[in-house]
Amino acid sequence: MSDRLASGKIPASALVLGLAGLIPFVAGAASQWAKLPMLAPDTGLRLAILYGAIILSFLGGIRWGTAIGPYDTGRQSTEFSASVLGSLAGLAAAFLPSIPALALLIAGFLMQGLWDVMSVDAGRLPQWFGRLRMILTAGAVISLVATLLAVLAT
Repeated sequence: MSDRLASGKIPASALVLGLAGLIPFVAGAASQWAKLPMLAPDTGLRLAILYGAIILSFLGGIRWGTAIGPYDTGRQSTEFSASVLGSLAGLAAAFLPSIPALALLIAGFLMQGLWDVMSVDAGRLPQWFGRLRMILTAGAVISLVATLLAVLAT
């Protein structure tokens, strides 16, 4: 294992790309609270929900990849099965009304983040991944909560 991974330092590319991936969440939330020149509130709301669904599915794909690891078949089955839950939640969110869609995405991101951090604690994923997931989960959830609060206020 490289010194960087052993030290738990988040790879710069993962951090930069991960933080850039928060832009659509923040833009969707901002469009609910301020008049943005290129993002109407309705479009920003759809952006937040659909992008959230895509990213939740992406996170499940990461976990599908980790399930390929050296696990017994029972453990591997559990990991594969659990990894598709984010995709299913995201798909459902894309077709739900705004309030339940946002609530489902918030719950999905919190559960995915918890699973990721628990997997790091169990030694199944590198230390840096847990810290990165905490940062990105916080950004996504705060943005989705801000979006939800704006929708509830209207």
